[in-house]
Amino acid sequence: MKRIFSFVFRALFVLAGAAGCIYLYLYVTGYFTPAPAVGYIHSPSRAAYLDLDVLKNELAAGDVSLLESEEGEAPAAAAQRLLQLGARVLIVGQDDPQVSGALLDAAAQAGATLVFVGSDPGVAVLAASDKAWYLGSEAAHGGELLGKQVALAYRDGVIADENGDHLLQYALFQTESGGAHSQFARYALEECEHYGVYTALVEYADGEGEPLPFNAERLTGQQKPEFILCTSPQDARTAYAVAQELGWLEGEAPVRIGAVAQNREDAQALVADGVALAVPYYDPQAAARAAAAMAQNAIAFRFIGQDTGLSPDAEGRFILPFQLIQ
Repeated sequence: MKRIFSFVFRALFVLAGAAGCIYLYLYVTGYFTPAPAVGYIHSPSRAAYLDLDVLKNELAAGDVSLLESEEGEAPAAAAQRLLQLGARVLIVGQDDPQVSGALLDAAAQAGATLVFVGSDPGVAVLAASDKAWYLGSEAAHGGELLGKQVALAYRDGVIADENGDHLLQYALFQTESGGAHSQFARYALEECEHYGVYTALVEYADGEGEPLPFNAERLTGQQKPEFILCTSPQDARTAYAVAQELGWLEGEAPVRIGAVAQNREDAQALVADGVALAVPYYDPQAAARAAAAMAQNAIAFRFIGQDTGLSPDAEGRFILPFQLIQ
């Protein structure tokens, strides 16, 4: 009987030792460690600041999962939920610079890295933490790209100096003003001057000085511009339709249109349809690839900009260049 107990005891001891070795191996190799995850918090408008399909695929290639905020979920609540689910990096879509203080607190308590996309959250937010970064583009660069193309087109006669005054007579049509729209228009015009092309605004007003609406009925008989500057694909298409109805697209000196787009597809469509002569565009796919690389760097405790091809400025901003379709 004693021999049986001794045998059983030794067998159990061996099994326990083997189980302990297996457990230790699994622990060391990370078997019990939750798979790393990245949280994406949609902005209230759910604007496509990143191509989410590209982001998911890039992260999945590195065995990192993507968790998303839910429809209507407040940013702070989304941050807390995603962090509890294991997100170690939060990519936050911003429609405006205002950042939720509760979101910042939740990320700080969890030691999570924040990558803001969309609207720049500002120096104060980025300077408050060495784990807060911004990834986006500058409207000024998009404006400069278009301004250069417009100036060259004017100098080459593609945009005709119809009245021979050596000034680019332009009309500005934008249904949204302020912010990035105003920056885009301003820098486009300034870049024209850098290339030696000076501009003159054609303003449309009634007899009492009130601005006329941009439609064919009210602009009939008004001065034809040589160029129409728009700050969205929708405005460019509206301007094209109005110009077509007024006959501004006919003859040897058709009016030309320029605009900016938020993705490559819209930019290509404007040029392919003959609406615009050149279209700078924000690249959500490039932004997604850069964001994925930044997130994986943060998870691996590497410099966040490694292998992105981008360098941060003094405030922690990674700036993606606009691309151009012409």
